[in-house]
Amino acid sequence: MSSYRPIRDYVRVLGHFASIRSLEVLVLQASPFFGGFLGGFQFEWEDLIRLILLLLGSLFLTAHIFILNDWAGHNSDKRDPRRTTLVFTQQKISRVQVAHVAIAFLIVANIFFFMVGPLTMLFGAAIAVLSLLYSCSPRFGKVTPIAASINHLVGGMLHFLLGYTLFHELDGRGLAISLFFGLVFAGGHFNQEVRDYEGDSINGIRTSAVVFGPRRTFLASLSLFTLAYALIIGLAATSMLPNLLYGSFIPWFLHVAWSVQTLRQGLGFEAILKMQRRFRLLFAITGLAMLIR
Repeated sequence: MSSYRPIRDYVRVLGHFASIRSLEVLVLQASPFFGGFLGGFQFEWEDLIRLILLLLGSLFLTAHIFILNDWAGHNSDKRDPRRTTLVFTQQKISRVQVAHVAIAFLIVANIFFFMVGPLTMLFGAAIAVLSLLYSCSPRFGKVTPIAASINHLVGGMLHFLLGYTLFHELDGRGLAISLFFGLVFAGGHFNQEVRDYEGDSINGIRTSAVVFGPRRTFLASLSLFTLAYALIIGLAATSMLPNLLYGSFIPWFLHVAWSVQTLRQGLGFEAILKMQRRFRLLFAITGLAMLIR
């Protein structure tokens, strides 16, 4: 019976991360999904199989990124009152086991990307490198103000292009639309830093919110989101995106109104969490509008 114990241990690792990270991992597949459709996906068997392989690779890559980040930050997470109960070591899971799962997921992701093509492997490798820098680098990672958000800007662009280049050559249109996704990723990351301000302060993690203050960081987030809305209106004006997106000023107005409300509430954890749910809904609707042909 003891020979089955390692299997049970790794099943427990998978169950732990599935319980705390699965929703975030699934939601983030919207970027390559939209990229594939905007790149010219057709409802044919060949295109469908390639898109499924890509999304499976992206799913494992994204899971790898979250697991690696939790592995790298487990000491600080133990000192964060909002995270301590979610730390894997509290579930009798070792860092070695988590590292094994992270590596295995990266290998599986690359197998799927290899089945799709070399350009997909290149973009996947670039995203993995950005993840490593974010989680582990003292200079270019999450402990460095601004650098972490630049990492998310570039990573968001690459994640969209992962899907876009599956059916279309890399071009100016693809880069322009990818910038929208990058701005949303970076703006969302600023919001996350404001949300985690208390725990990061306790741990001495020099995020933008800790260094420049939650209010300034929140306003920087709103500025990036405003640029994202302005960009898609411009792309609609140049016929790169559907004319329906001229109406993006409506979700932008809602976004600003909710941001003002959040500022008045004091930028506490629950207020930011509510704001995150709201702007994710707005951008989900905006993304669906992009698919109208």
